[in-house]
Amino acid sequence: MDDFIMLTLTDIHLQRLHAEAARLAEDTDDPDDWDAWKEADGVATGFKLALQEVAREAANPEPTPPMPAISYDDWLASNRPVRNTIRTDAPFDGLMFETFGPELDAVKAADPACVWTLVSGDDDDGLYLLSGFHFVNRLGYLITECPRAGEGQLAIRLD
Repeated sequence: MDDFIMLTLTDIHLQRLHAEAARLAEDTDDPDDWDAWKEADGVATGFKLALQEVAREAANPEPTPPMPAISYDDWLASNRPVRNTIRTDAPFDGLMFETFGPELDAVKAADPACVWTLVSGDDDDGLYLLSGFHFVNRLGYLITECPRAGEGQLAIRLD
């Protein structure tokens, strides 16, 4: 039996597929090739070539540079989380907002770039602060004075 690799193509891959198919169709100087594209076999062949190129890229993506590690103390200093004024005995030194009720309403009203989610890691590997509003494994939220700069998600491991 042949070995195979399952790939998940995202919307961006499908957009690239259509762009690659269009590029292949336009790159031909031979009018017969262009006519072949207009026929079903030509289009099917063109999409097959385009799909092979997109699948090759999906299977071997450019390596993503590692996220810079930042400590919780550095995060506290640079992002300046605000105190939870709704609940005076809030966890995390009075900084955490609950996942329900008026505290959740305060989180939803905050600037999304200032919201961080406290989550438990998979397989009991500790606690993390994730930039943004998340549901899975959430324990609570923190709101900061300073909005998060940059793209992508940050994860701060809490020791």
